[in-house]
Amino acid sequence: MSLRINHNLAAINAHRNLLNTTGELHSSMERLSSGFRINQGSDDPAGLVISEQFRAQIAGLDRAIENAEGSVSMIQTAEGALTEINALLVSMRELAIHAANEGFNDTDQLAADQAEIDNAIKTIDRIAANTQFGTKKLIDGTKANSATITTANSSKVTIKESYLSDGQHSITATKVKESTASLNTTSLGLSLAGTNGDPHNLSEKIHEVDVVQASDSAKKTSGKVDIKDAWGNGLQVAATAAVAAASIASNALAASTATISNVGTYTVVVNYQENGESPVGAQNLVINLEVGDTATQVAQKLQVAANSNEFLSGKVTFFGTNTSGTVDVLTSKTGAQYSLNVEGSNFEGSSGSATAALFDFGSSSSRGISNRHMEVYARTASSSAGLTTTLSLAASTYNDLNTLVVTGGNSLQSQLDATFGTAKGSTDSDVNVEVVDGNKIRFSTADEGSYYKIKVNDMTAGDESLIRALNISEDTLANTGTDALISFDGYSQAIDKVMYGTTHEVTLKNAEDGSSSQGTVEMKVAKGPNGIDVGNLLLDVQAARYDVRLDGGPSQTVVGGQESVVFNADRTESLKVSYGLTSEGGTEEINNVDRSLVFQIGANVGQTAKIGLRGMAASMLGKGIEGNLYRSLSDIDVTTVQGAQDAQEIIDAAINEVSTTRGTLGSFQKNTLESTLRNLRVASQNLTASESMIRDTDMASEMSDFTKNQILVQAGTAMLAQANQTPQVVLQLFG
Repeated sequence: MSLRINHNLAAINAHRNLLNTTGELHSSMERLSSGFRINQGSDDPAGLVISEQFRAQIAGLDRAIENAEGSVSMIQTAEGALTEINALLVSMRELAIHAANEGFNDTDQLAADQAEIDNAIKTIDRIAANTQFGTKKLIDGTKANSATITTANSSKVTIKESYLSDGQHSITATKVKESTASLNTTSLGLSLAGTNGDPHNLSEKIHEVDVVQASDSAKKTSGKVDIKDAWGNGLQVAATAAVAAASIASNALAASTATISNVGTYTVVVNYQENGESPVGAQNLVINLEVGDTATQVAQKLQVAANSNEFLSGKVTFFGTNTSGTVDVLTSKTGAQYSLNVEGSNFEGSSGSATAALFDFGSSSSRGISNRHMEVYARTASSSAGLTTTLSLAASTYNDLNTLVVTGGNSLQSQLDATFGTAKGSTDSDVNVEVVDGNKIRFSTADEGSYYKIKVNDMTAGDESLIRALNISEDTLANTGTDALISFDGYSQAIDKVMYGTTHEVTLKNAEDGSSSQGTVEMKVAKGPNGIDVGNLLLDVQAARYDVRLDGGPSQTVVGGQESVVFNADRTESLKVSYGLTSEGGTEEINNVDRSLVFQIGANVGQTAKIGLRGMAASMLGKGIEGNLYRSLSDIDVTTVQGAQDAQEIIDAAINEVSTTRGTLGSFQKNTLESTLRNLRVASQNLTASESMIRDTDMASEMSDFTKNQILVQAGTAMLAQANQTPQVVLQLFG
């Protein structure tokens, strides 16, 4: 080998390797002490760029995780408030149901229910106004997505909730089906009229039509009529009324006075019947006839005896005349309702010379005679102003009540038929008279309802009137028919005209006149003879259908009066709407202001989620319910039956709205925030692992390299020393 001293190449080589090994050793020490494989750009320029991007992403993910966790706390705060509002609404519903129990409650109980409801409403308003997260109010309505209709809203659409972006939008509805109705039965005298009843402003559901009071005609019914008296005498009428009378049958008193041969004790047996009551029974009237008594004196003595009899006093009258020598027994009152029977006379002489009876009544009965006229006033469909007619029975004795009332040629019915027309579509008149219960007379209008009236007038003062004989009381006011009383969805109304032989239409309403929520249906009232009967009907209403498009997107079917969600073309935006039950469709322009809460739940730009929190004040709950007395929860009043029923509907709607909002919040928390949290944590973990693989030191491998480099440094140092000794061999050449 050659020996050089100017350039010790071995030493230079050893030094170079030692420097490299020392550098590697220093790098290993840096990696081992820092834990990072890349401590500066020169360690791994590409890895440094990638790892720094990962670090930024991981930091964003960690911040997004914290954002989502905080957002969950905010959502839980809002839901906690809604939970309490829901509890208050459930309590209010219980109070409304209690208040609806009209048959049990008194005024004080209803007032107490209303007072508690008012307090609950104030509490709901307070919760809505004061619920906040930090200083941010949550359910006062300031965090809602607000959509305003800027056109005239001729289509009658109501926006319930908006999920639109800021700016201008449009919604178009085309009516594709008219509303219809059907009944579960056509009985009770009611059926649908027009086109399926032409339901107007009625929500789609089963409505209740309850006939709680049947219709009836105007009626006038007599008491019991005795067409024959106790002794078989028929009812007598004539132009002039008369009393019942019986006369001496034989041995009449002469114009001269009684003689010794016929004085003595006389017993006259009299029986009496009044107004169809049971006869008083045989009453013995005993007199003493004295010498010189005349027929007049005989009558006077009999009258004294009758006046002393508790059954005959004031009921019978005796009359005697000396010119004819007769004695008559008469009823004290005129009319066919009074009868008497004289069963005969008994004579007992007062001395041996008294051998012959002066008079004998024999056995006979008699019935009084009534005037044959009476008046009937009636207001009917064909005589709307009312008409009075005089009924005149033929002067006769009637032994059959049906002949007198219905079948006879001059019967009461035949006279009514001639006077009151034929609105029933037959020979029968607007006013009927019939025998009921076998012994009573009833006048009635053919049509039913309070519009129709009937009245019986007395044409003759006193007992001789025909209406007394027929046991009919005189009317000072007309008797009216009975209206059919119908409850439609709890709202009661009367039908005062039910016409026999004519079908006509009526409009049933489910709220009072003037109410914006009033719904109607056209019903047909069937022609007689049974009028409107008590019972229940179920009215199945199908509301109108509309094809609705949001911002020109695809059409979606919406049912009138029901809430529906419509979407734009790509389903990124939506609107919850309700079309009025009487809407004819149309296009409306909408201006939307999005005030929803926005949450940054991702590590990058645009990775946000938002949710609108609607106002939960009582005035914002239960709004826009068709056919209801109240505009919102804040208006409810349970102190009336109808109010309590409508309050239940409002409260149910409010419970549904609060529950739906809670569900929306829960869905946002579970499906958006908590799901995102899980995803963010996984992403952060995986990115951290990736960043660690690029940037972190593999301690085992690095320690192995460190040990190797440490040995190489020692070896290199030793070899450098050896290389530095090599030139000294040259000195031996100079020796």
